[in-house]
Amino acid sequence: MDNNKKLAENLLKADGIDPAQTNETEKKAFGKILNRQLKTKQSKQSKTLPNLWRIIMKSRITKFASAAIIIITAIITINYFDKTSVAWAQVVEQLNNHEKYKCRQRVVNADGRKSPTMIVYHMNLSLRRQEVEDGSVHVIDMRGKDAITVELDPAQKKAVITKLINFGPRKDPDIIDMVKRFQQESIQELGCKKQDGRLLYGFRHKPNQYNDYMIWVDAETKLPFEVVIEHPGRNTIYLDEFEFDFELEPSAFNTDIPQDYTVETLTQDYSPEKAKEITAQYIRNLLNHTAYTIENLSFMDRVLMAEITDPLGTKARVYVTGIKSKDGNAIVMVQGQYYDITKMVWIPKQQLVMETSDGIKLYTHPNGSIYAEKFLESLATFDSSLFNVNDLNDERFTQMIVMPNGAVLSLSANKKLSQEHLKEIVEALKEIKPD
Repeated sequence: MDNNKKLAENLLKADGIDPAQTNETEKKAFGKILNRQLKTKQSKQSKTLPNLWRIIMKSRITKFASAAIIIITAIITINYFDKTSVAWAQVVEQLNNHEKYKCRQRVVNADGRKSPTMIVYHMNLSLRRQEVEDGSVHVIDMRGKDAITVELDPAQKKAVITKLINFGPRKDPDIIDMVKRFQQESIQELGCKKQDGRLLYGFRHKPNQYNDYMIWVDAETKLPFEVVIEHPGRNTIYLDEFEFDFELEPSAFNTDIPQDYTVETLTQDYSPEKAKEITAQYIRNLLNHTAYTIENLSFMDRVLMAEITDPLGTKARVYVTGIKSKDGNAIVMVQGQYYDITKMVWIPKQQLVMETSDGIKLYTHPNGSIYAEKFLESLATFDSSLFNVNDLNDERFTQMIVMPNGAVLSLSANKKLSQEHLKEIVEALKEIKPD
């Protein structure tokens, strides 16, 4: 008995029909339907389901039309979706084959205001060109030690060159690079949809309450078709019209200025200033809000205060209090001009860890481990006797202290601190009064 005949008999049995009780005409008619479906199954997938339903609707074999045909439909349907489904690993695999890409970028602020639409050409993660809808062109080159940005206004024949001293070499915080780093277990599948004649599969990644990514992938190419990045309360970024093999002359990424343009040159120096030890009064004289110090803790072995360049990437100078505990833990407290609740509006949205009777509040930090690592490394660079970078611990954390007057301090530690020690630190903060 051939496979098709055996399958036909099994389908009849599944419908409660005894194959032995069917006449030859009925068997032949049913066999034709089955053969046609098996052939269709091997043909172009986009035609499978419409052909199947047309046959079902026209079939006069009422005795077999119920479960047998439905079973065939289920088989074909499963095959159809299996062949077009997209796994996240396939998306990452395809993205790893592409370094350059072109896309359209639109940004809508939370209040409804829209930023100018741009067509962005990424030659690589350190070189890109942006063509803005107002006609201006931006070229950003971060390949060298000194990065450079060029803004061209062809209508006015004006150019602005910004030199970023000691800013590079650096890679763009690029969305495609971010997408490749998303972990499989954190991806939510959104199903499929049809758009512009293409079958798209959706994925969602929400690492925290500040970033929500939606990626719609072309089922055929396994490459992004549309990316939506929502920053709740701030803006939503839309990236679409992707091209991963665009053609553009290398000269389009040149930072040279046409001779007939008027040029304005700006310079921003990102060279780190040398860290130096300071006094509490020094901080008080520089901060535009209340400054704090810690004079003594029951578990403290040593303390120092220093002025350093913010290791988080800003050019700002920040003021750190480094504490070495008697059990070898390293604690870093940070103050700065922008350490103010009116600027750090995200803090009250975090988890409240502690509130003292004086109204001092302690909150978690969404990226506390990374934050702590940066400042602990800076402390080690300044004074390795306070902290050795080789002792960096996985327990490290950061919490944010909000004073009743709105001043903010960060508190990072290399190892866990007990609630008693946390409370002692918070309550030991003393306002620095002017001399």
